[in-house]
Amino acid sequence: MVFIPSGEFIMGSEDVDTEGLAKEFGERRGRYYEDEGPVRKVFLKGFYIDKYEVTNRQYKAFVDATGYPPPQTWGKGRYAEGKDNDPVNNVTWFDAHTYCTWAGKRLPFEEEWEKAARGPNGNKYPWGNEYDEQKANLNKGDTSPVGSYKSDKSYYGVYDMGGNVMEWIDAWYEPYPGNKIENKDYGTQYRILRGGSGSVTGHYVIGKLYARSSFRHYYLPTGAGNDGGIRCAKSFER
Repeated sequence: MVFIPSGEFIMGSEDVDTEGLAKEFGERRGRYYEDEGPVRKVFLKGFYIDKYEVTNRQYKAFVDATGYPPPQTWGKGRYAEGKDNDPVNNVTWFDAHTYCTWAGKRLPFEEEWEKAARGPNGNKYPWGNEYDEQKANLNKGDTSPVGSYKSDKSYYGVYDMGGNVMEWIDAWYEPYPGNKIENKDYGTQYRILRGGSGSVTGHYVIGKLYARSSFRHYYLPTGAGNDGGIRCAKSFER
């Protein structure tokens, strides 16, 4: 795990859809910008977060030890050959929560994840402020071994926060304090996922949007998809 020290960081964004990207995806896609504001400074106590996403091998150890059901995409209870060090995917929020608890950890809070990704200076992407699809596993259609994209590393040395799989967060999809935008999806129906994904393919804009460290994706907690994975956190205790 990586220790993230106490201190303030810049959270949220006030990005504006100047390119008209919302028209390509529909109104709901446009709201991905609107739910990220306002920009504010947030103070967090120190905490730990996994350096890498939870791998298939690690998740199988959990399944073997507990008898917990494996992802439905695992044939005969086993992931695809050669995918030991790829991040586990096709897990629900409940699967992710149960795994982290078993491992003596927990799911990260939304503020923790964003600080670990952006660093203290509010980087737009984990690696800096300029988008480059080649810096992370984005829109490739499959996962890659964790940490294999050396450029997809945050200020604090946490890997794959820009791509590979999205990661479940211990948060409901609710508006930030001070956000006045109305959204029918706010409430205790959807859970948050963070980070970009290489497990799906699509228009180039998807990667550019999803890889941003302020991006908030949300999904039903019972849902499992190719782009949903796990990264655990742990509180710092003196």
